[in-house]
Amino acid sequence: MKTVDIIERIEGEAKLVCSWENSRISDARIEFLNFRGFEYILKDKPALDTLIYTPRICGICGQAHLKATVEALENIYTNINEPLEVTNKAKLLREIGLNIEIIDSHIKWFYMFIMPDIAKLSSDIKYEKYKAIKGSQWLNASKITSEIIKSLAIIGGQWPHTSYMVPGGVMSDPTLLDLTSMQNYLDQAVIFFENSLTGVDIIDYLSFDNIDSLEKLDYALKDFKNISFENELEKIGKSYDSHIVLASSSLFESAKIKTKNKHKIDINKVKEENINSFKVNSTKKDNEYTWSKTALYNNEFYETGPLSRALVSNRSFIKSIHKEYKDSVFTRVFARMDEFAHLLIKTKDLISKIDISQESYIKPKYSYSEIEHASSISTVEAARGSLYHKIIMEKGIIKSYDVITPTVWNLGPGINAKLGVAQKAIIGVDSLEKAQIILRSFDVCSVCTTH
Repeated sequence: MKTVDIIERIEGEAKLVCSWENSRISDARIEFLNFRGFEYILKDKPALDTLIYTPRICGICGQAHLKATVEALENIYTNINEPLEVTNKAKLLREIGLNIEIIDSHIKWFYMFIMPDIAKLSSDIKYEKYKAIKGSQWLNASKITSEIIKSLAIIGGQWPHTSYMVPGGVMSDPTLLDLTSMQNYLDQAVIFFENSLTGVDIIDYLSFDNIDSLEKLDYALKDFKNISFENELEKIGKSYDSHIVLASSSLFESAKIKTKNKHKIDINKVKEENINSFKVNSTKKDNEYTWSKTALYNNEFYETGPLSRALVSNRSFIKSIHKEYKDSVFTRVFARMDEFAHLLIKTKDLISKIDISQESYIKPKYSYSEIEHASSISTVEAARGSLYHKIIMEKGIIKSYDVITPTVWNLGPGINAKLGVAQKAIIGVDSLEKAQIILRSFDVCSVCTTH
């Protein structure tokens, strides 16, 4: 028997096709059917046009795509032995902008995308506050995210689809009043974290170092914990438990973990396969069922995202939860909300370090049209996980632009009889509702995947 389900309330939509045997899912296909074609649009465009195009790949992760593009363009200069000078102020403003976007995304994802489905697993009327669109917690989350994102608009000029990052720095020169306003918006997020999500002072929360601290939680995370354990979400959604983080920052470390051992990343071992993917201008074959490609590291599948970042960065609270419940839905969701706390405090600290007397932008000595041939790679940690951009250009004209998104890593199709990360996580569950929750735990983004 097969069932087909459309996964909505995400960026775009996905089709989940499940095969059943003995009342459990025996096979699953995640189909992304809406092609967008950004990589083809960028071909033969001037290099700087990418600053407008790539932030529009995704309405949730535009900052991540912009930062990846800018750093790929700057790496062009590095690769021809003419590295650009970028001030610490500009670097801070870039990281702060990305962090704010991730903070905003984490709240929306938890309250608007996954918690409404998790709450439906319980018949208790008290959880109706998480109901999509109408529930009080949904509405509260919508209100706080609309406030938090204003702090990004201060330095970006708008959100989404900002283009204030450019090769050589940023087109933003905040005043002390601007920086204070940004801190105030983030303080509202801290209050939300304490009074709506955890019931714990954020500094006290950051001191948690073992699984017993779960009992100290209140409000939304307590509700999530209780519903999860009542429905065994700590037992489902497990995949390869191999993790990868391609980019580093003030908070994140770049590395991979397979069977508990941590290793450095060799970016040249990252590749995409399209064996089971549709091809442009090609007749569809029987094995092709999605526009998503498959991302691999050294020919192996790896999960990416907040759980992977927590494990690679050796955050003790998440490591203790992971030791008990592995890469389950419960651990994956909890790791993302734990990252919310760390990002809040880190971002407030980064804002305090900005020296407004520094230049925001230093013009490059050479234009891209003067560079005969060059290529580069950049990586950035987006809300959902690792993002990879690769650009090849000649005399300032793009010849090839390749994007590998977190959703491709986590939800791309399996190949050579080996299941993709999310496919493997779904196999064996006994209901479509739980399969949907597993998918949401990876944060599905169709538009990022079909670029």
